[in-house]
Amino acid sequence: MKKNIIKWGLAILIGVASVSCIKNEPLDIAGSYTDKLTKEAKEKEAKEKEAQTKADEENNKAWEAYYKMLREYKQKAWKGEKPFTYFFYSGWAAVEGIDKSWLQALPDTLTAVSIWGGYAKEPQELTENQIYDLEMFHHKGGTVFTCYQVSNVGLGLPGGLHLFEQKYGREKTAEKETERAKIYARDLARHIIALNFDGFDIDWEPTVGNHGRSGYAEFASTSDKPRNGYHANMITFIKELGKYFGTKYSGEERKQHLRNLFDENFDGYHPQEKDFINKYKPYFEKHNSENKKFYLIFDGEFFTMTEEMDSYFDKYIMQDYGRTDNIEKYLREQNAGNEDPSYYPPITKASSTAEFEQGSYRDIIKKAKVYKTKNGGISAYKGELDMATNIDDVDFANYMRENNIRGRKYQRFAWFREAIRITDPRSSDDYKDFKEQLIIRLPKK
Repeated sequence: MKKNIIKWGLAILIGVASVSCIKNEPLDIAGSYTDKLTKEAKEKEAKEKEAQTKADEENNKAWEAYYKMLREYKQKAWKGEKPFTYFFYSGWAAVEGIDKSWLQALPDTLTAVSIWGGYAKEPQELTENQIYDLEMFHHKGGTVFTCYQVSNVGLGLPGGLHLFEQKYGREKTAEKETERAKIYARDLARHIIALNFDGFDIDWEPTVGNHGRSGYAEFASTSDKPRNGYHANMITFIKELGKYFGTKYSGEERKQHLRNLFDENFDGYHPQEKDFINKYKPYFEKHNSENKKFYLIFDGEFFTMTEEMDSYFDKYIMQDYGRTDNIEKYLREQNAGNEDPSYYPPITKASSTAEFEQGSYRDIIKKAKVYKTKNGGISAYKGELDMATNIDDVDFANYMRENNIRGRKYQRFAWFREAIRITDPRSSDDYKDFKEQLIIRLPKK
């Protein structure tokens, strides 16, 4: 009995000792709760991120559908199926905080814009903002041109007339004038392609406009007149430039002309042309320019219109400021003193222009009202000046009241957008819930 008591006592002592050797951890209630909250927060964050990603995808799809619609609409405008709309535009710089310096700030349905005064910079001088702005404008289906008054060879190119003379001479013979007119067309095409622009608007005003006429010039009437005559030199220039831009050539033939343009070994090129060829060929390849459509536009004086010459041009911008001409009347007036042209381009190729620099905003309304009967579209000189016009502008408000118009909510470009609406009418119901937004997208940093 005594032995049993001792055994049980030992067992109890051993058990107690064993229990006392077990390390007891306190329950971490706060930590468990925190872990649970963290898990729930992460799950919530993941769901929110997934929802945001889905919303962004849907939003991007909506934008892409809108951009696709704009591209298709503008292609119809080039074909004459929709109104062609055009700005002579100054001040492109794509500076943050200055809305009118961005192409993206222009009306979305604007078909094309010319950088008025030209853009004689090297492609590497384009800022990151400008490159992205141009990309977005293209994504909307817009096309960008350079435009200036063409009087001398070399104008509009880096280095201008001075560098062009150094490279190609200035000998005053008919043969050399022809050669320089062709070289100028090729170098200009190379430069425009390298900038990733879409074509050239020839503003030729040999007897009017702001050309300086104190010296020798290949394309203008001066005291020291060109030996071929400025008209013959301009036709040479058009025919050479028309190999690469415009409507004269298409398909494989156009592609071959473009490939030749950047081939330094192509027969007949001046040795100095290698400068632009080698400098700009990487951009030609980068932009896949061989497969791109480049446009050719004409404005100013066109003395001899023929069916052959018309075959080079996509559109004509009539400088019918203060008037509402059709293409026939316009060409007859430009051809004053000579026989009437033997051929007139179709109305769909001609755009009627208002002079916004002089404040002639109401003229764009008059021109819009004769769309299809007198013109194939509308244009504005210094179109960016309309950006500040909104529904509260006094003159625009008077226009709406005089014409009993309601339901407009324009916050910018009121005159031009109203003109677009006249050329391509839509129901007021389409606008009742419309909230105008100015969205300028910036490149990702």
